[in-house]
Amino acid sequence: MSDLEKQLEEVFMTDSRSRRVERVNIAPARSGLVGNIAFVGAVAVVALAAIVAFNVMRPPANQVASVPSASPTATATATATATPTATPSASPSPTPVGLYVNQTYRFSVVLPPPYRVSSRAINGAVTPERGQVAFTARTEADEASIDTSGCHTACPLWQGAAYVIINTGTGAQTPRQYYDAQGGAVGQVIEDTTVDGRTAIKVTNGVPFPMQFIIKDGDRIIVVAYQIYSGNGMEMPVGATKEKLDAILASFHFLP
Repeated sequence: MSDLEKQLEEVFMTDSRSRRVERVNIAPARSGLVGNIAFVGAVAVVALAAIVAFNVMRPPANQVASVPSASPTATATATATATPTATPSASPSPTPVGLYVNQTYRFSVVLPPPYRVSSRAINGAVTPERGQVAFTARTEADEASIDTSGCHTACPLWQGAAYVIINTGTGAQTPRQYYDAQGGAVGQVIEDTTVDGRTAIKVTNGVPFPMQFIIKDGDRIIVVAYQIYSGNGMEMPVGATKEKLDAILASFHFLP
């Protein structure tokens, strides 16, 4: 250290010892207006941010806070497949009990029991131009026991029998013309009608049958009739009735 420096140090130290600080007064720090405003603004911003965050996170009053649930596991569900149902086809009508079909003369009738086809109850001549099919309620044995020697205009075998008579080669002859050729009877009733779509007449209390339908079928004249004698003492066969005979006539049909 130089002499000058030593001298200056000695002067400084001597002066400092002579100067003793009795009391230090520190004036209180005074906050500036700007600092106060900044502090209050910062507090307000923090409070506002907290309120906003709270409101955002809180669910609405009418909504219940949902709790995350586990994701559902896909479950295979069997789907019912509609199986086509077979549509039943229309079944043919059952064959009526007692149906009789004649392929030779192309007709059919339904025979109520005990009616059957008879080869003995034929009424009148049978020729190539005049075919005939008879139906009776008598048994074969009953028919065989009847004496037919006097059967010319009336016969017990014919009582309660039904007939289909087929006249061929009649040309343009009408049912009325055919019947007129047979004669007539007092009290007979003739009515125009149709049978199975064919032109016909219905003759009640005529000759030789009390009930008959005379039908025009092409060049044929078909007679569908039954015989009931009354007032001559001939009894009806067992099982034969007028109602059954009417049913036989009503069931008559031509084959296609």
